[in-house]
Amino acid sequence: MTDFRNPPPGLFVHRTRIWFDELDALGVLHHSRFVYHLERAQKALFASVMGVDTLDPQVAPDIYALVRNLELNYTAPIAGECEVLIALRVLRVRAAGLTVAFEFRSADGATLHCHGTRTTCRMSADTRAPAVWTPEFRARHEALITPAP
Repeated sequence: MTDFRNPPPGLFVHRTRIWFDELDALGVLHHSRFVYHLERAQKALFASVMGVDTLDPQVAPDIYALVRNLELNYTAPIAGECEVLIALRVLRVRAAGLTVAFEFRSADGATLHCHGTRTTCRMSADTRAPAVWTPEFRARHEALITPAP
């Protein structure tokens, strides 16, 4: 089993908390809230890899991106208020695309709650058309690609 407290190279782990107001009538995390937590984890990955924590495309042009594809597979409900971890692994970097695999796991990593992939497309802030990643972004993210466990 993967050690999520000391993740291997290429695996980024984001810890988050589920709060009572995110639960549905059954007391489990509402399916739409997974995306909310995933977006926070993705921004944390960007800040970690690129060394900037901003949403300003003038400072960090690679942050100006849109989600092109999102696949979520729910495997076990997250019940009640609790800590969860989101593990992210870069799968592929293309000219204007980035695909990241993710897993939502219990705080100890033992239970897999949800897994999937998220593909983003970099956009030009000026033209709002697809644009290639900066060389720095591409190199740093390609360096994270490792074979899946």
